[in-house]
Amino acid sequence: MQIMKGLELPWYAGLPRVEARFYIEQYGGATDVWIGKTLYRMPDISNNVYLDLAKLDYNKCQAQHQTEWNEFEEWYANDNLQELGIARNYLLHAYFLAAATVFEPERSNVRLAWAKSQIICKIIVSYFNHETTSEEERIAFLANFRSRINGLTNTKSSKTGHRILNILSKILDQASTDAWGILGRDISHQLHNAWGEWLMKLNRGVKCDEGAELLVNIINICAGHIVSEESILHPEYQRLSKLTNKVCQQLQWYQNEKVLGIDDCSAENIIMKCSREIEQNMQALVQLVVCESNVANKNVKQTFLMVAKTFYYGANCSRETIDFHISKVLFERVV
Repeated sequence: MQIMKGLELPWYAGLPRVEARFYIEQYGGATDVWIGKTLYRMPDISNNVYLDLAKLDYNKCQAQHQTEWNEFEEWYANDNLQELGIARNYLLHAYFLAAATVFEPERSNVRLAWAKSQIICKIIVSYFNHETTSEEERIAFLANFRSRINGLTNTKSSKTGHRILNILSKILDQASTDAWGILGRDISHQLHNAWGEWLMKLNRGVKCDEGAELLVNIINICAGHIVSEESILHPEYQRLSKLTNKVCQQLQWYQNEKVLGIDDCSAENIIMKCSREIEQNMQALVQLVVCESNVANKNVKQTFLMVAKTFYYGANCSRETIDFHISKVLFERVV
Protein backbone atom coordinates (compact mmCIF):
# COMPACT_ATOMS: atom_id res chain seq x y z
CA MET A 1 0.00 0.00 0.00
CA GLN A 2 2.86 2.40 0.85
CA ILE A 3 4.45 1.69 -2.55
CA MET A 4 1.13 2.36 -4.29
CA LYS A 5 0.73 5.69 -2.48
CA GLY A 6 4.29 6.63 -3.39
CA LEU A 7 3.60 5.97 -7.07
CA GLU A 8 0.35 7.94 -6.95
CA LEU A 9 1.97 10.99 -5.34
CA PRO A 10 5.52 11.87 -6.47
CA TRP A 11 7.94 13.07 -3.78
CA TYR A 12 7.99 16.61 -5.22
CA ALA A 13 4.21 16.72 -4.72
CA GLY A 14 4.29 15.38 -1.17
CA LEU A 15 2.69 17.74 1.36
CA PRO A 16 3.57 16.94 5.01
CA ARG A 17 0.01 16.68 6.32
CA VAL A 18 -1.19 14.55 3.41
CA GLU A 19 1.72 12.16 3.91
CA ALA A 20 1.16 12.06 7.67
CA ARG A 21 -2.53 11.21 7.25
CA PHE A 22 -1.89 8.26 4.97
CA TYR A 23 0.99 7.03 7.09
CA ILE A 24 -1.25 7.00 10.18
CA GLU A 25 -3.92 5.09 8.28
CA GLN A 26 -1.41 2.49 7.07
CA TYR A 27 0.47 2.18 10.36
CA GLY A 28 -0.56 -1.09 11.93
CA GLY A 29 0.56 -0.38 15.47
CA ALA A 30 1.17 -3.50 17.58
CA THR A 31 -0.37 -5.66 14.85
CA ASP A 32 2.37 -4.80 12.32
CA VAL A 33 4.26 -7.90 11.26
CA TRP A 34 7.77 -7.55 9.80
CA ILE A 35 9.08 -10.02 7.26
CA GLY A 36 12.67 -11.21 7.32
CA LYS A 37 13.94 -14.76 7.52
CA THR A 38 10.94 -15.23 9.73
CA LEU A 39 7.84 -13.28 10.76
CA TYR A 40 8.34 -11.04 13.80
CA ARG A 41 7.12 -7.91 15.55
CA MET A 42 9.17 -4.86 16.65
CA PRO A 43 7.35 -3.29 19.64
CA ASP A 44 9.84 -0.38 19.91
CA ILE A 45 8.94 0.67 16.36
CA SER A 46 5.34 -0.48 15.94
CA ASN A 47 3.08 -0.08 18.96
CA ASN A 48 -0.35 1.25 19.80
CA VAL A 49 0.95 4.08 22.03
CA TYR A 50 2.68 5.72 19.06
CA LEU A 51 -0.43 5.25 16.95
CA ASP A 52 -2.74 6.77 19.59
CA LEU A 53 -0.43 9.75 20.08
CA ALA A 54 -0.23 10.32 16.33
CA LYS A 55 -4.03 10.31 16.06
CA LEU A 56 -4.41 12.73 18.98
CA ASP A 57 -1.83 15.11 17.50
CA TYR A 58 -3.40 14.95 14.05
CA ASN A 59 -6.90 15.66 15.34
CA LYS A 60 -5.60 18.51 17.53
CA CYS A 61 -4.00 20.18 14.51
CA GLN A 62 -7.09 19.55 12.41
CA ALA A 63 -9.34 21.21 15.01
CA GLN A 64 -7.14 24.31 14.85
CA HIS A 65 -7.27 24.27 11.06
CA GLN A 66 -11.06 24.03 11.09
CA THR A 67 -11.30 27.07 13.38
CA GLU A 68 -9.00 29.00 11.05
CA TRP A 69 -10.98 27.89 8.01
CA ASN A 70 -14.20 29.22 9.57
CA GLU A 71 -12.45 32.57 10.14
CA PHE A 72 -11.13 32.43 6.59
CA GLU A 73 -14.66 31.98 5.24
CA GLU A 74 -15.84 34.95 7.31
CA TRP A 75 -13.04 37.08 5.87
CA TYR A 76 -14.07 35.95 2.38
CA ALA A 77 -17.70 36.90 2.99
CA ASN A 78 -17.04 40.19 4.84
CA ASP A 79 -14.72 41.53 2.14
CA ASN A 80 -16.95 40.06 -0.58
CA LEU A 81 -14.00 38.52 -2.39
CA GLN A 82 -16.31 36.70 -4.77
CA GLU A 83 -16.93 40.06 -6.48
CA LEU A 84 -13.18 40.28 -7.07
CA GLY A 85 -13.11 36.93 -8.89
CA ILE A 86 -12.22 34.56 -6.04
CA ALA A 87 -14.32 31.40 -6.04
CA ARG A 88 -14.83 29.54 -2.77
CA ASN A 89 -13.06 26.43 -4.08
CA TYR A 90 -9.94 28.53 -4.82
CA LEU A 91 -10.15 29.94 -1.30
CA LEU A 92 -10.29 26.42 0.15
CA HIS A 93 -7.46 25.26 -2.09
CA ALA A 94 -5.21 28.15 -0.99
CA TYR A 95 -5.85 27.54 2.70
CA PHE A 96 -5.38 23.77 2.28
CA LEU A 97 -1.93 24.19 0.68
CA ALA A 98 -0.80 26.36 3.58
CA ALA A 99 -2.33 24.11 6.27
CA ALA A 100 -1.01 20.91 4.70
CA THR A 101 2.52 22.36 4.69
CA VAL A 102 2.78 24.63 7.76
CA PHE A 103 0.51 22.61 10.02
CA GLU A 104 1.70 23.21 13.58
CA PRO A 105 -0.98 24.94 15.74
CA GLU A 106 1.50 27.54 17.03
CA ARG A 107 2.31 28.65 13.44
CA SER A 108 -1.19 29.92 12.72
CA ASN A 109 0.07 33.41 11.81
CA VAL A 110 2.38 32.02 9.11
CA ARG A 111 -0.32 29.78 7.71
CA LEU A 112 -2.92 32.55 7.48
CA ALA A 113 -0.47 35.09 6.06
CA TRP A 114 0.52 32.59 3.37
CA ALA A 115 -3.07 31.75 2.38
CA LYS A 116 -4.31 35.36 2.41
CA SER A 117 -1.27 36.55 0.47
CA GLN A 118 -1.94 33.96 -2.21
CA ILE A 119 -5.55 35.14 -2.48
CA ILE A 120 -4.79 38.87 -2.68
CA CYS A 121 -1.90 38.16 -5.06
CA LYS A 122 -4.34 36.53 -7.49
CA ILE A 123 -6.75 39.46 -7.13
CA ILE A 124 -4.03 42.02 -7.88
CA VAL A 125 -2.73 40.09 -10.90
CA SER A 126 -6.27 39.85 -12.25
CA TYR A 127 -6.77 43.59 -11.71
CA PHE A 128 -3.48 44.52 -13.40
CA ASN A 129 -4.13 42.22 -16.37
CA HIS A 130 -7.77 43.20 -16.86
CA GLU A 131 -8.44 44.91 -20.17
CA THR A 132 -10.27 47.78 -18.46
CA THR A 133 -7.32 48.60 -16.17
CA SER A 134 -5.24 51.34 -17.74
CA GLU A 135 -1.50 51.90 -17.38
CA GLU A 136 -2.27 55.03 -15.35
CA GLU A 137 -4.41 53.03 -12.92
CA ARG A 138 -1.65 50.46 -12.43
CA ILE A 139 0.89 53.20 -11.74
CA ALA A 140 -1.57 54.90 -9.38
CA PHE A 141 -2.11 51.60 -7.54
CA LEU A 142 1.61 51.27 -6.87
CA ALA A 143 1.92 54.95 -5.89
CA ASN A 144 -1.02 54.61 -3.53
CA PHE A 145 0.54 51.56 -1.91
CA ARG A 146 3.76 53.51 -1.30
CA SER A 147 1.78 56.46 0.07
CA ARG A 148 0.00 54.26 2.60
CA ILE A 149 3.34 52.97 3.86
CA ASN A 150 4.30 56.57 4.64
CA GLY A 151 0.91 57.32 6.21
CA LEU A 152 -0.24 59.47 3.28
CA THR A 153 -3.37 59.24 1.16
CA ASN A 154 -3.72 59.14 -2.58
CA THR A 155 -7.01 59.33 -4.45
CA LYS A 156 -5.86 58.62 -8.00
CA SER A 157 -6.51 54.87 -7.94
CA SER A 158 -9.75 53.50 -9.33
CA LYS A 159 -12.56 52.42 -7.02
CA THR A 160 -11.57 48.78 -7.46
CA GLY A 161 -7.92 49.66 -6.88
CA HIS A 162 -8.78 51.41 -3.61
CA ARG A 163 -10.82 48.43 -2.51
CA ILE A 164 -8.01 45.97 -3.21
CA LEU A 165 -5.51 48.22 -1.43
CA ASN A 166 -7.76 48.36 1.63
CA ILE A 167 -7.90 44.55 1.74
CA LEU A 168 -4.12 44.28 1.31
CA SER A 169 -3.52 46.88 4.04
CA LYS A 170 -5.69 44.95 6.49
CA ILE A 171 -3.82 41.73 5.69
CA LEU A 172 -0.45 43.38 6.32
CA ASP A 173 -1.65 45.06 9.52
CA GLN A 174 -3.00 41.76 10.86
CA ALA A 175 0.18 39.88 9.93
CA SER A 176 2.28 42.52 11.69
CA THR A 177 0.09 42.44 14.81
CA ASP A 178 0.18 38.62 14.97
CA ALA A 179 3.96 38.57 14.54
CA TRP A 180 4.42 41.18 17.27
CA GLY A 181 2.54 38.98 19.72
CA ILE A 182 4.54 35.88 18.76
CA LEU A 183 7.99 37.20 17.84
CA GLY A 184 8.03 40.39 19.90
CA ARG A 185 9.24 42.40 16.93
CA ASP A 186 7.82 44.69 14.26
CA ILE A 187 7.90 43.12 10.79
CA SER A 188 5.73 45.71 9.02
CA HIS A 189 8.71 47.28 7.24
CA GLN A 190 9.86 43.94 5.81
CA LEU A 191 6.32 42.99 4.75
CA HIS A 192 5.76 46.30 2.95
CA ASN A 193 9.14 46.01 1.23
CA ALA A 194 8.36 42.48 0.01
CA TRP A 195 5.00 43.54 -1.43
CA GLY A 196 6.42 46.78 -2.85
CA GLU A 197 9.14 44.95 -4.76
CA TRP A 198 6.67 42.41 -6.13
CA LEU A 199 4.25 45.15 -7.24
CA MET A 200 7.04 47.01 -9.02
CA LYS A 201 8.03 43.86 -10.91
CA LEU A 202 4.41 43.17 -11.80
CA ASN A 203 3.96 46.72 -13.06
CA ARG A 204 7.12 46.43 -15.19
CA GLY A 205 5.77 43.27 -16.81
CA VAL A 206 8.29 40.95 -15.14
CA LYS A 207 7.02 37.36 -15.06
CA CYS A 208 6.01 37.09 -11.42
CA ASP A 209 2.27 36.46 -11.78
CA GLU A 210 2.43 33.29 -9.68
CA GLY A 211 3.93 35.20 -6.76
CA ALA A 212 6.21 32.31 -5.70
CA GLU A 213 9.07 34.56 -4.55
CA LEU A 214 6.61 36.84 -2.77
CA LEU A 215 5.08 33.89 -0.89
CA VAL A 216 8.54 32.71 0.15
CA ASN A 217 9.35 36.16 1.53
CA ILE A 218 6.01 36.48 3.37
CA ILE A 219 6.38 33.04 4.98
CA ASN A 220 9.96 33.68 6.09
CA ILE A 221 9.19 37.17 7.43
CA CYS A 222 6.14 36.02 9.41
CA ALA A 223 8.15 33.10 10.81
CA GLY A 224 10.84 35.50 12.02
CA HIS A 225 13.43 34.35 9.48
CA ILE A 226 14.53 37.81 8.36
CA VAL A 227 17.10 37.76 5.56
CA SER A 228 19.60 40.62 5.40
CA GLU A 229 19.85 42.84 2.33
CA GLU A 230 23.40 41.58 1.80
CA SER A 231 22.21 37.96 1.75
CA ILE A 232 19.34 38.74 -0.62
CA LEU A 233 21.78 40.24 -3.12
CA HIS A 234 24.16 37.26 -2.86
CA PRO A 235 24.38 35.22 -6.13
CA GLU A 236 23.39 31.99 -4.37
CA TYR A 237 20.25 33.51 -2.87
CA GLN A 238 19.41 35.14 -6.20
CA ARG A 239 19.74 31.77 -7.91
CA LEU A 240 17.37 30.23 -5.38
CA SER A 241 14.81 32.96 -6.04
CA LYS A 242 15.10 32.84 -9.82
CA LEU A 243 14.98 29.04 -9.96
CA THR A 244 11.92 28.93 -7.70
CA ASN A 245 10.15 31.57 -9.79
CA LYS A 246 11.04 29.75 -13.01
CA VAL A 247 9.87 26.32 -11.92
CA CYS A 248 6.64 27.70 -10.46
CA GLN A 249 5.92 29.56 -13.72
CA GLN A 250 6.56 26.35 -15.64
CA LEU A 251 4.30 24.39 -13.31
CA GLN A 252 1.51 26.95 -13.66
CA TRP A 253 1.80 26.83 -17.45
CA TYR A 254 1.89 23.02 -17.37
CA GLN A 255 -1.21 22.94 -15.18
CA ASN A 256 -3.10 25.32 -17.48
CA GLU A 257 -2.21 23.27 -20.54
CA LYS A 258 -3.43 20.09 -18.85
CA VAL A 259 -6.73 21.78 -18.01
CA LEU A 260 -7.18 22.88 -21.63
CA GLY A 261 -6.49 19.32 -22.78
CA ILE A 262 -4.96 20.29 -26.13
CA ASP A 263 -4.69 17.29 -28.48
CA ASP A 264 -2.43 18.98 -31.02
CA CYS A 265 0.75 16.93 -31.55
CA SER A 266 3.11 19.90 -31.52
CA ALA A 267 1.49 21.22 -28.33
CA GLU A 268 1.87 17.78 -26.73
CA ASN A 269 5.60 17.77 -27.56
CA ILE A 270 5.98 21.20 -25.96
CA ILE A 271 4.21 19.96 -22.82
CA MET A 272 6.49 16.90 -22.64
CA LYS A 273 9.57 19.10 -23.06
CA CYS A 274 8.31 21.42 -20.33
CA SER A 275 7.70 18.43 -18.06
CA ARG A 276 11.30 17.28 -18.46
CA GLU A 277 12.58 20.80 -17.73
CA ILE A 278 10.42 20.97 -14.62
CA GLU A 279 11.93 17.74 -13.28
CA GLN A 280 15.44 19.04 -13.96
CA ASN A 281 14.71 22.37 -12.29
CA MET A 282 13.11 20.72 -9.25
CA GLN A 283 16.18 18.53 -8.88
CA ALA A 284 18.44 21.58 -9.12
CA LEU A 285 16.31 23.40 -6.54
CA VAL A 286 16.56 20.49 -4.10
CA GLN A 287 20.33 20.45 -4.51
CA LEU A 288 20.53 24.18 -3.78
CA VAL A 289 18.35 23.80 -0.68
CA VAL A 290 20.17 20.85 0.88
CA CYS A 291 23.73 22.04 0.25
CA GLU A 292 25.60 23.84 3.02
CA SER A 293 25.47 27.62 2.80
CA ASN A 294 26.57 30.68 4.76
CA VAL A 295 24.14 32.91 2.86
CA ALA A 296 20.83 31.71 4.32
CA ASN A 297 19.94 29.33 7.13
CA LYS A 298 18.24 26.00 6.56
CA ASN A 299 14.74 27.24 7.40
CA VAL A 300 14.93 30.09 4.90
CA LYS A 301 16.13 27.81 2.12
CA GLN A 302 13.55 25.13 2.91
CA THR A 303 10.79 27.68 2.33
CA PHE A 304 11.74 27.95 -1.35
CA LEU A 305 11.32 24.19 -1.79
CA MET A 306 8.17 24.19 0.36
CA VAL A 307 6.43 26.71 -1.91
CA ALA A 308 7.66 25.02 -5.10
CA LYS A 309 6.25 21.69 -3.90
CA THR A 310 2.78 23.22 -3.49
CA PHE A 311 2.91 24.38 -7.12
CA TYR A 312 4.12 20.93 -8.18
CA TYR A 313 1.30 19.35 -6.21
CA GLY A 314 -1.32 21.55 -7.90
CA ALA A 315 0.06 20.82 -11.37
CA ASN A 316 0.31 17.05 -10.98
CA CYS A 317 -2.77 16.11 -8.94
CA SER A 318 -6.25 15.82 -10.39
CA ARG A 319 -9.14 17.87 -9.02
CA GLU A 320 -10.62 14.68 -7.56
CA THR A 321 -7.36 13.81 -5.79
CA ILE A 322 -7.01 17.32 -4.35
CA ASP A 323 -10.62 17.30 -3.09
CA PHE A 324 -9.97 13.91 -1.48
CA HIS A 325 -6.85 15.21 0.25
CA ILE A 326 -8.63 18.38 1.42
CA SER A 327 -11.35 16.27 3.00
CA LYS A 328 -8.81 14.04 4.73
CA VAL A 329 -6.56 16.82 5.99
CA LEU A 330 -9.11 19.43 7.01
CA PHE A 331 -12.43 17.76 7.74
CA GLU A 332 -12.23 14.02 8.47
CA ARG A 333 -11.04 13.11 11.95
CA VAL A 334 -8.64 10.21 12.38
CA VAL A 335 -10.38 7.40 14.28
